[in-house]
Amino acid sequence: MTIRKRTPEDLAAVARLLEAARLPADGLDRTEGWVVLDQGRIAAHVAIELTPDAAVLRSIVVAEDQRGRGLARQLLETAEAEAGPRALVLKTDAVGPWVERHGYRRVTRDQLPPSVLATTQFEGALCASYPIYLKR
Repeated sequence: MTIRKRTPEDLAAVARLLEAARLPADGLDRTEGWVVLDQGRIAAHVAIELTPDAAVLRSIVVAEDQRGRGLARQLLETAEAEAGPRALVLKTDAVGPWVERHGYRRVTRDQLPPSVLATTQFEGALCASYPIYLKR
């Protein structure tokens, strides 16, 4: 099992993984991402969209047959390390309790750093009704 930076060649496989989990792939080209490789296959993915004062987490997904192995936690830690001192933000209706166990708290839009509002997760309708979580 290897975690590495996502390459442009990975995008089609990542999009299929996201589609299987019913997650949007819109705007991935504006993110940095990491994949977990298992026997040459992409088994998990996470992405962040960086702003000057925040990192918006996107597309945390693990293939169904790979769940329960700690891959999401490893990818979350990778993304958080890359974000550095920035605030971490995500919208999710699926993993809210899980991210709360990792130090995130549910917030409202007006509690976010202003730069977040220009990211793909916040500028349009992508995940518009999903709860927002923040970690400082």
